[in-house]
Order: sequence, then C-alpha cells, then structure tokens
Amino acid sequence: MKDPIFRAADSGDPYACLGVAYYYHQGKEVDFDIGSAMTWYERAAARGCPRAHWELAKLYIGGEEVPRSESLYIDHLVSASDMGNMDAQYALACEYLWGRLLEKNEEKALALYKKAAEVGHVRSKFMVGYMIQQGLSDEGTKGDAEMWFSSVGVSGDADTFLEIGMDYEYGLDGVQPNLMEAIRWYQYGADMGHQKCMICYSSAVSALAGKGQEGYGERMKKLRNTDVQRETDMRERLLHMANEFLSEGDEKAAYEHYMESAKLGDADGMFAVAMMYHQGIYVRRNDRKAVEVLMRAASAGSCDAQFFLGRLYDSDEYPRDETQAIKYYAQAAANGFLAAFYYLERFVDHPEVYVRRVRGHRDVLRDRHEGRTRGGS
Repeated sequence: MKDPIFRAADSGDPYACLGVAYYYHQGKEVDFDIGSAMTWYERAAARGCPRAHWELAKLYIGGEEVPRSESLYIDHLVSASDMGNMDAQYALACEYLWGRLLEKNEEKALALYKKAAEVGHVRSKFMVGYMIQQGLSDEGTKGDAEMWFSSVGVSGDADTFLEIGMDYEYGLDGVQPNLMEAIRWYQYGADMGHQKCMICYSSAVSALAGKGQEGYGERMKKLRNTDVQRETDMRERLLHMANEFLSEGDEKAAYEHYMESAKLGDADGMFAVAMMYHQGIYVRRNDRKAVEVLMRAASAGSCDAQFFLGRLYDSDEYPRDETQAIKYYAQAAANGFLAAFYYLERFVDHPEVYVRRVRGHRDVLRDRHEGRTRGGS
C-alpha cells in the first residue's frame, strides 16, 4: 500500500509535498532524484509552506545539486522570511548587513535579526547585541547589548560559543577582531567542558599576555587533532565502512561496525543497529531490543530514530500514544526530517511554529547533556 504521505501530496497538502520532496532529496523511501525533489519543494512552496521556500533558497545558493541562482535564492529567502522562518530571517539579515547580494541596509538587517531573535534564534540574538555594541544601531545602549549577549549565554550551545569566539579572534563573518570578546565567548564554552573552547581560550589568553597569536590555519589544525574530533572521525569511518559492508551483503561485518560506532555514541550507528534487530538482519529479530536501541538513538539526536518512534506510537503496531507521537515527530522535524511535519500536522496547528519552540528547547538540553558527557565537539 502506498504511504499516505504520497497520496496526501498528490492531493496538494503542502506539508505532504514537503515530505515527498525530502524523501526524493535524501533518497529515503524512493531513489534519490533531485529533479523530483525540486518539483515537490516548489509545489509545497506554492501552497504556502515556509520551510519549502527555505529549502529551495539553500539549494539555489549552494550551486551543487542544482545550478546556482542568486535571484531565485533571494526570492525564496524573502518568501521564507516573510512567512516566519527564523533561519531565513537570519540569512536575509546577513545579506542586508554585509551588502553581498542586496543593497546594504543596517536598519532592515537589525529588524530581521530582532524578529528571529525574539522567537529563539540564538545567532540572531548575538547579532542584535553585536550591532548595538558596534554602534550599528541607535536603538539600544551598551547595557542592551549585554542583555542580548547574556541571552545567548543562557540559550546558546558550546559550538555557537566556539564560532563566535573565533569570529572575534580572527575577524570572521564580518565581526571586528576583539581578543577580549573572543576570550569571553570561549570561556562560556570552556565552562561547559567543551574541549575545543578550552584550547581556544588558553591560546587567546596567551596571546593577550603578549606570547603571540596563533594563525587561523594553525588553530584549525590544532582543533582537528583533539580527542573529541578524533573520536568523531572514528565514528564516521566506522559508519561509512558499515554502510559499505551492508551494500556488499556482508551483514556480519556491517553489524559489527555499526555496533562499534554506536558504542562510541554515534546516533546513526545506533539507529542502524535498531533496524537490524527490527528486520532480523544478521541477528534474530527482536522488536523489544530494537525499541530500546531506538530510544537511545533518538536521545542521541537521530532524526531517523525519532521519526520511526513517532510512527510507532502513531500506529497499531505499538500501544498508541498521541503524546509520545507528537513528541517524536516534533523532535524529528526539528532535526531536519521534513516528512515529520506532515504527520505532526495531524495533531497540532501550525506545525512549523510548534517545531520552532521544540527546537529552541532541544538546543539548550542538548548542550547541557554534551557538556556533562563528552566535553563537547
């Protein structure tokens, strides 16, 4: 029987169109087909789906999967922004602030940053504070800038602090170099146990003491050699090898490599192990075990596991639980599994607004968890 999302898309449901576009784009449920993905994204956008406009904007500016078109990028970016997509609002604000593809307009930039910041977009909160700090806006005082920065400190994650710190240290992303500010942001991440922030903090403090500043290339090389990065690289290698073994039909080797990846905390590896238990590939089928591993994969951030659990709680295969179905659909959508928007739409009004709230809460919880367990990434 055809998946209901395809029937709903044929009937014109915008979030079903978005989900089908995502399936073609990612090669899930169907073979990868960027042409079909673009067709369905366009249909979703024409029916008023903000996320579809945002996905199209990214595709047109990327210039990899489809020919680059700055005009179409701006068209879809403006549409997504006007319809409330906070990522698009941030991206459009950057275009106005730096004058890359649009005429420079600091007033419009600030207004857009504020719109995104007010609904929880962390980087936009920083940019509002930065514009006030740099005198690019007369709408606030130094104290107002600090208020926005404090909000970032509360709601941001350590990777964001690392990014902001490096922007200040090396003058990236249009940020004026300021070593003291770099140290401030590195310290936020270092206090959370983020290894890369710790390294950058130590180096920046040494530079402030007159011991010489590391070049950007030297710093990046150092960050690539951290224990956390080596572990990340190992997980990715194991996962890649497992996928290769599975495609070659070596189920035993695939299972062993997925397990090793999962033991190192890889969410995709956990999901693959769960699916092998669910489908009885190499191991005896065991749905109880599969659900246990799926729960761990979902907690580790696997949008595939989150979506699968949402479908499980939304079916008769498992004790039906609407609250759990909504929870996992929202998590999956927040993590980029776009088909989840369609299924979530059946339970809540305005699913993109609902997911936006979930996403903000998720980012805070994720960083607190990573700071306690693995020391960041």
